[in-house]
Amino acid sequence: MKRSSLFPTPYSLLLIILLLAAFLRFYRLDAQSFWNDEGNSARIAERSLDLILEGAAGDIHPPGYYLLLHYWRAMFGQSEFALRSLSVAAGVATVAFTYLLGRCLFGKSTGLVAAFLGAISPFAVYYSQEARMYALLGALSAASIYLLFRCLKKPGFSVSKATKTWFLVYVLTAAAGLYTHYAFPFVLLVHNVVFGLWWLAVARRSGERWRWLLAWGGAQAAIAALYLPWLLIALRSVTGWSPAGQGYELGPALLDVLRILTVGITLPIEQATLALVGAGALLLAGLWPRKAERMDWLGVASQALYLLLPVVLIFTFGLYKPAWLKFLIVVLTPFHILTAHGIENLTQFAIRPDRSGRRLQLAICVLLLTSCFLLLIPSLHNLYFDPAYFRDDYRQVACDVMAVSRPKDAIVLNAPNQWEAFTYYYPDRDVYPAPYHPDLDATEEFLAPLAEQYRRLFVLYWGDAESDPQRLIETWLARNAYKTGDRWYGRVRLTTYGAAPLPEEPAVVLDARFSDAIKLNGYALVGDRFAAGDTLPVTLFWEAQSAVAERYKVTVQLLDDAGQLTAQCDTEPGDGLWLTDAWQPGQVVTDRYGLSLPPDLPAGRYTLVVGLYHVTTGERLPIVRNGEPSGDHLFLGSVEVEQ
Repeated sequence: MKRSSLFPTPYSLLLIILLLAAFLRFYRLDAQSFWNDEGNSARIAERSLDLILEGAAGDIHPPGYYLLLHYWRAMFGQSEFALRSLSVAAGVATVAFTYLLGRCLFGKSTGLVAAFLGAISPFAVYYSQEARMYALLGALSAASIYLLFRCLKKPGFSVSKATKTWFLVYVLTAAAGLYTHYAFPFVLLVHNVVFGLWWLAVARRSGERWRWLLAWGGAQAAIAALYLPWLLIALRSVTGWSPAGQGYELGPALLDVLRILTVGITLPIEQATLALVGAGALLLAGLWPRKAERMDWLGVASQALYLLLPVVLIFTFGLYKPAWLKFLIVVLTPFHILTAHGIENLTQFAIRPDRSGRRLQLAICVLLLTSCFLLLIPSLHNLYFDPAYFRDDYRQVACDVMAVSRPKDAIVLNAPNQWEAFTYYYPDRDVYPAPYHPDLDATEEFLAPLAEQYRRLFVLYWGDAESDPQRLIETWLARNAYKTGDRWYGRVRLTTYGAAPLPEEPAVVLDARFSDAIKLNGYALVGDRFAAGDTLPVTLFWEAQSAVAERYKVTVQLLDDAGQLTAQCDTEPGDGLWLTDAWQPGQVVTDRYGLSLPPDLPAGRYTLVVGLYHVTTGERLPIVRNGEPSGDHLFLGSVEVEQ
């Protein structure tokens, strides 16, 4: 029995929902920088087709999205807005297919409500604003499951042209999904389980069950044949994946999955309690098939399987970690359809199906949808405006480097796969990707020539745990260069180092004791005349007099004639690698610091001072020099600054 729509003019409402989906996805589309993976997409799409295929063969993703982005780029350009708009189109298409599938299973009302939930979903909006393949993966997942039900719409087997057409489109869509992401086999598994359920429960009534089985087997064989050219590469890529490698408790992990599907990644769980309770209640209501509708149970069972099976597989294959929860994009459609079905069930519970009852149903439905939208506004606001949720800002990194760069400056990328994102914004000049997983010899071979050739190194640290787990790049630079400071751009850290000769003995010998445990044996400067904008290198020579119980930070400051601060470098010794509470009695530490002189610093004579302070409280340690109290900072000497 065909259900009438709860909503007047359903197709006009669908158009409004699609326009809302497009607006939320286009809004501030280029406000944020490309992050690392998006830069990878942008640079791969520039290549010729054979190079795209060659690059994807060594990547962890198949080539489908990159090939499509290549042609999209040719039509619309290579700006952030243009490249991300492909994901916008995929996101809006997902909303459309969510409506079609909801209508196919439960009627127009459920389809419209599910489409509205998909349109305003913060999780869907987030990945519809990213130049990656996840929005396309979601669209192909929704399209393929809809096409599956179109193929199975009638219980009787038909070899009509229409049936053949639906099967052909289904095969092509499923094959496209396989070429888009290696998580799509999860969706294909759902298809086969749903078909098996349908075949056992419905197809047998037609007397054509074996012909259906043959047709389905042929469709799956055709999908496999289309994917066969890439199959060996896919197996090599998938088997090379490492597990998530982090422990978790199943209960909190499942709650986190519900949070992602409900409010996305831009709202912490403690602020989403009401939304999660509401989503859970609506999901439970959506699992209730109404007996008056003969096919409701099949629709509910298929969507429950579609929702739960990929989630189970994510946990089964060790894929649960925050960075990989974007795989949940494949289950957004069944999540919204079951939630919409729950809303419709609640509106029809104990309400008479007459005209006044339908008006009340509509009012309750609108009230529930308004509540859903209001609960999602904080997450959408964070997505657009809260820097804590912004992508890594390579655009600003490049802008800041270009603003201060000079001849004889170079950029070092500690993770080599930052090259694509950074050079999208910065010309590929004097940019050096570090070797992946370097050993001591590779680190020396890579960095030593750069320290000799250039006066200053800008180093971008990202993904240290994967690219340089022993932190050999950072350790070498701490020993062989002069760090001036750090700045964070999301998860990317820009660190500046000055390159200069490396004194191994104090040029000026001191007897300065900081508390009873630490002694400063002396310091060395490389010259005493510097230009504004230069790096002023300072080497301090510490000695532990006894075991050091606490962690301390060093502050090196440059003061003008009036005692005003003009430049400063604060960090724990050895760029935070040689913490004071790990020093052993008698240990000598050679500690290098770089002061970045402002480019507009007036010419004149300036004084260097050094101090040591508690990491936790900021309180400075008292100094005793040559047996006499010397306050809480030590004067090292003076330098001349020229313009």
